[in-house]
Formats: sequence, C-alpha cells, structure tokens
Amino acid sequence: MIPSPISSSQTQSERLQALYHMAVELSALHSLQSVLNTALRHCLDLTESQFGFVGLNTADGRALDVVAMQGFFAESEFYEHNHIIPLRPSIFARAVLENRPVSTDDARYDPSRFGQPKGHPPVAAFLGVPLRIRDKPIGMIGVANRPQPYEDDHEQLLLTYAAQVAIVIRNVQLYEQLTTAKEALEEKVAKRTAQLEVAREDLAQKAMLLQQLLSETVDVQESERQRISQDMHDGINQLLVGAMLELRSAQKRLANGRIEPANESLASVRGILHRVEAEIKRIIHDLRPPTLDALGLVPALRRYAERFTQYTNIPCTVTVFGEPCRLASRAEIGVYRLMQEALQNVSTHADATRTEVVAAFSPRTFKLTIIDDGQGFDLLEAEQNKNGRLGLLGMKERAQSLGGHLTIWTQPEQGTRVELIVPVTEPL
Repeated sequence: MIPSPISSSQTQSERLQALYHMAVELSALHSLQSVLNTALRHCLDLTESQFGFVGLNTADGRALDVVAMQGFFAESEFYEHNHIIPLRPSIFARAVLENRPVSTDDARYDPSRFGQPKGHPPVAAFLGVPLRIRDKPIGMIGVANRPQPYEDDHEQLLLTYAAQVAIVIRNVQLYEQLTTAKEALEEKVAKRTAQLEVAREDLAQKAMLLQQLLSETVDVQESERQRISQDMHDGINQLLVGAMLELRSAQKRLANGRIEPANESLASVRGILHRVEAEIKRIIHDLRPPTLDALGLVPALRRYAERFTQYTNIPCTVTVFGEPCRLASRAEIGVYRLMQEALQNVSTHADATRTEVVAAFSPRTFKLTIIDDGQGFDLLEAEQNKNGRLGLLGMKERAQSLGGHLTIWTQPEQGTRVELIVPVTEPL
C-alpha cells in the first residue's frame, strides 16, 4: 500500500517506512519500464504532485530522453516528437547540468524557462533532482504542480528516493544487458553447435567417401597390375616363347648344315624381338608416357588421342587454343590421367561415334575439355549411386589436388562434356 502524502507532521520514521516500501516494490521488478513507472508513481504520491517525468541521459550526453511520464496523458505523436529534451540551462535541465536539486514556485515565470511544446500542460511549482551513479548524473526525476510550493523536506525526500531509484535503474539496466548478452550468446552457441554438427556430419561423410575412394584406388591399382601382368603374359611372354622356339629351330638347322632355313628362323626371331620391344614400349607408355616428359602436354594428348582412335575405332581429335606452355610436372600428369579416365569412360559406357579433346591455354589458367556425342547419363543418379559416385569423386579429387575445378555437363541421349580448369604455375 502506498503511504499517504507527506505533511509537516510526518515523522522521520514514516519517511523511512515509505522509502522501505518503495525499495521492496522496486526490488521485485526486472523490467526497466516497470521500475521507472513504479518509482515515478511513488514520487508523485509522496510529494502531492500532479504530474512528473523521469529522464535518462542519451548516449552522447547532450539530451534527456523522457522514458517515463505520469499525470499527463499526451497523444502518442506528442511523445514521439518531444520525448528528447536538449540539455541546456533551463529550469527543467539544470538538475542534470548542475548535478543538484532545482526548484521553482512557478516555472511559468522562471528566468531560465525556455518555454514548452504545444500541447504540454502549464507547469507551476516544479522540483527536479538528479539521478546519480557514483555522484555522476545519469538523468533526473522531475515533479510538478503541487498545490503548495515544494519545501526542503520534499527536496530531501526526493533526493533520497532518487538515490534508491538510480541504483535500481542501474541494476535493471545491467540485468537487461546481461540477459540480452546471454540470449545472444545462447543463440551464437546454438548456431555454432548446429554448424559444428553439420561440419561433423560432412567430415564423417567425406571420410567415408575417401575411405571408399581409397579402397577403389587400391582395387584399381591391383587391377592395373593384373592388366600389366596379363599383357606381359599374353603378349611379351608368348612372343618370347615363339622366339625361343625359332632359335631352337635355327640351332638344329645349323647343326644339319641347312644355312638358308636357319637364316629364315633367325630373321623370324629378329621380327619377334622387334614386336617385344614395341610391346614393352606400349606398356611403359601406359605407365608414364615419355612424350609427356620429353615434349610436353599437347604432344602427349595428341599421341594418346591417336592411340585411343586406333584401339577403340572412335575418332578422337585434339584442338588447341592459346599459346601452349609447360605446366608443373604434377599438373601435366594429373591432366593427362584425367583425360585418360574420361576417354576410358567414353569407350566403356558412352556408345559414342566421336569425341573431341580441347586444350585452352591462357596466362593464368589451363582448361581441358573432353566432349563426346554418346548416350550421356543422369548426373544426379550417378552421384547418388555408389559406384558412379566414386568414379566422379575420384576425378573431382584429382582436380582438387591440382588446385583446380572439375565440371560435368550431361543428360541422357545428349552426350557428355567434362571440363577441367587448373591454375598455370611455373614448371617444377
């Protein structure tokens, strides 16, 4: 219950009790606006004032922001246009500027009066006291239009109330700042946690794909070793067996004095050994094309395109744009291997009638494009399919390892276009 208005007969005990009641009520509030409205209500009742306001200093310290107002029911537009009061030496601002209580029996005739905005009720008796934190004013409480002039007791009582209110205001401001900071921190933590969870899932997925890719790479290596072994067994080994048989035949013919047939057998051995040499060169070329190291990327691409056409009967042309230059050794072999894989896919899956390799050189980048007119495929389905996805992933991983980017355009029955872009660096 709010104490009755003060009078000359009020005792010090009654004033302290009024202060206690206000302190208890304010301590239960956590909203700054509730604190301001409650404090102002007590101040008006205890000073028998008609209306009053609480103003807080703006951030730049050049004005007061009227944050609470009672006893005067202004239109919203009035408040919107007049709630900022410039801190200038007027009767309404001197309490803050001079950091002391200021009062007048009739503000309408006070020498420091600057006038009032249109729509504001006339102010007669006025009392303003500063709100202080550590003796520094942060705003003020102003009460007005008491039936009788304000006395020293009112000034002291309002100063005491203002001291308590300033502390509560500061505590509530800190509480609101802490709450806002806590909410912002919780939001950041939640957002960061979600991001970390997504990153964790991405890393787990990437690790799984890399593990699958590693397994496939090992399988490819074993398959390549098996192919080389088979090539050597089916090709070189058979040729060497034939050469040995011809040599044995030549020996027998020489022992029997049959010189001419022996020479024929030796000529046959010579032809077989030439074929062995060619087969060994082919195998070595597949492992590491000598043309790539000796002459550079473009001749190696052309040579491979010729061999591709020869072995698959799918015409393959190589077109070059720009001024060819040597790339870093690692980049050249990476580009070469990617072209091999792309053309191998064409020969295995595309059912194409022709294919084209385009090499484009520029000062900063090298672009390799492999185009075929085959049956194409559904890229999304291939990426979702384990085997297809790993094949595409392997090509993309190779591109990324070169610091480049791989793009694939394809649709069923519309062919396929594979484009690799890598940065041009100095050859190593």
